[in-house]
Amino acid sequence: MRSPASVLLLLAASQLACFADGGTDSAATSLAGTTTGSTTAADPSTGDSPTATTQSSAPGTDTGTSDTPTTDPVTTDDPSTGAASNCDVAPQCEAGAVEDSELCDSCGVLRRTCQPDCTWSPQTCQESLDSCAFWLLPQDSIAWKRFPVDPQAPFAPKETVLASIALAPQKQIYAVTASSYHVLSTANQTWIAAGARDTIFPELSGLELFHATAISDEPPDTLVIAVAGTNAYNYNFVAAQNQFEYKDAVACCGPDWMGPNAPPTPFAVRDGWSRIGDPDGWITSNPQELCGLDMPTDVYAYTISIGDGLVYPQDIGYCFDFYAPVPYAQFGPFAYPGAPANNLIGGASWVDGVYIFRGE
Repeated sequence: MRSPASVLLLLAASQLACFADGGTDSAATSLAGTTTGSTTAADPSTGDSPTATTQSSAPGTDTGTSDTPTTDPVTTDDPSTGAASNCDVAPQCEAGAVEDSELCDSCGVLRRTCQPDCTWSPQTCQESLDSCAFWLLPQDSIAWKRFPVDPQAPFAPKETVLASIALAPQKQIYAVTASSYHVLSTANQTWIAAGARDTIFPELSGLELFHATAISDEPPDTLVIAVAGTNAYNYNFVAAQNQFEYKDAVACCGPDWMGPNAPPTPFAVRDGWSRIGDPDGWITSNPQELCGLDMPTDVYAYTISIGDGLVYPQDIGYCFDFYAPVPYAQFGPFAYPGAPANNLIGGASWVDGVYIFRGE
């Protein structure tokens, strides 16, 4: 087994980063029949309508009037036949209106729409990206929390998050986009700073950023690896200087990414995180079997690489090989209620819990 010092040197060189009844109330009637009796004509001086009266006559008695059938005109205005009728009679809402209520998985709201007949449609879970800026699974929790986009937050990302970097000793996470960085305080989930990406990572200028990982093996400093362009760039966040210190770059991504359990390409990884030990028990395989060790050995550290559909755990400390990949929805934290959808992951970090930043 490698010593911790050699472990960290190897890591720096190879580890990667939701009715009203419109029924019939017809006012129209049809009266058709024969009446007997006298009929009063309309009074031309008043314009009053004629009033029909009916009287009985003894059988065989000629009343001196001719029996004339009278029929009222038939009206066909049936308000139940069109959408407009219910909107006039018993509307529930204004046609075209949209109403959102509770949040639903994994980045949606329960939504209903007012239909043309002014009745609400059933509620369905519709994607609403503004309801998700990032998710948090607090340490020792089994349910995710969702934090919505805050358009009033001056330091929040306005572009797609491509990767995130955890500074666990500082209780901060750097969410990185194609042109900017944004600092989240994990103490209160508030964006506290932002700036141009090139000011902290000038070596990545003009390069496509794929993912990044970080591990605080020697706190308060943090080892950072960013995969951009065709290289893996190694940095050390120096707490005393509050800055990322560039170390070197190597061609991405070395023999450890060529094993049978490795992602098909390091450039298809969405993002990931690293941890010392495995207190949550999310690594179901063991280093002894993976690395061919003589004795049972606890996990020293691991890295998670999140791909499309699969999660790729990797050993850090012994052989740096990948454990068998796990379907996304079956891997530890992503099996808990409220987990973000795989296709929405842009950044992933661990600081007193798992943080996932929306990337699409």
